[in-house]
Amino acid sequence: DSEGILNSIFQKNGILHINWCVDDPFFEETMHRKKFKISEYRIDFVSDKDYLEKMTSRGYNAHFLPLGTDPAVFFPQRESFIHEISFVGNSYLVQLDSFISQENEYMHSMVPFLAQILREYKADNRFDLERAIEQQIETIRLPPDLPHQKAVFLCKHFTGYLYRKELVLTLINTYPDFVIYGDQGWLQFVDTSRLKKVSYGEGLRKVYNKTKINIDINRPVIKNGFTQRVFDALGCNSFLLTSAKPIIEDFFETKGDKKELITFKSAEELIDLIKFYREHETERNQIAQRGYEKVINNHTYYHRIKELFFVLMTSR
Repeated sequence: DSEGILNSIFQKNGILHINWCVDDPFFEETMHRKKFKISEYRIDFVSDKDYLEKMTSRGYNAHFLPLGTDPAVFFPQRESFIHEISFVGNSYLVQLDSFISQENEYMHSMVPFLAQILREYKADNRFDLERAIEQQIETIRLPPDLPHQKAVFLCKHFTGYLYRKELVLTLINTYPDFVIYGDQGWLQFVDTSRLKKVSYGEGLRKVYNKTKINIDINRPVIKNGFTQRVFDALGCNSFLLTSAKPIIEDFFETKGDKKELITFKSAEELIDLIKFYREHETERNQIAQRGYEKVINNHTYYHRIKELFFVLMTSR
């Protein structure tokens, strides 16, 4: 509704308009130059906390509301494992091609710099990729038809694509039994025997339940939010290894003897953690159980809707 048609109707009739954005809330503005209207009747929720300040600074009534899980869909269904290690996620190859196809010259000029910061991010995924990109772009002259916001966006998605691809290929080359559930873009890099299809819902529930070690590889574009995988996998009482980021520590125990999931900062650490938890079944199961209890008691969509209505009742 970048033209404000619905917004004017809502405003005229005093109708509350609620958005829960689980991706980049500025995508339409960045890629298509469509800016949504700000209104006193509009309340926005974002699933990545990093967008909160950016939204409020532009005048939006924005609040943080992370994803959750539906326990009617994702629940323990323990049978024998069919996978030792698996990752559920797309390559985003086609999406990336559509993003950068009109900006090949600019992206080519940025490759050496992006390769440099990608090495830093691979060594420690808490490295602030976006800030490094912002600082670099401030030192160069952009093409006249390429806005600053879009230039940053393209670099973030390009490095995110490379990071996920390289980490997945590391796992492919290290573990003969590692499999991917994702899009056809992976076939550019892996054998068909390693790629499987799954639909969201019952099929995905079975994957999480039947995988001994579930891997969650976040792309850097999700800077301080959760993927759906975290809550759905833990909702199945399944063991999860996920990318380290500040928000994880706010929601889950990741250290000591009360751990609810395990985080990794680099490929090397991920490999070490996989080795350890493959060999320590009791600890793995205890962590999965604690993670399940945390999610089922705090992070279902029932809890999220309660949080949403609390904001509605207290913010107007």
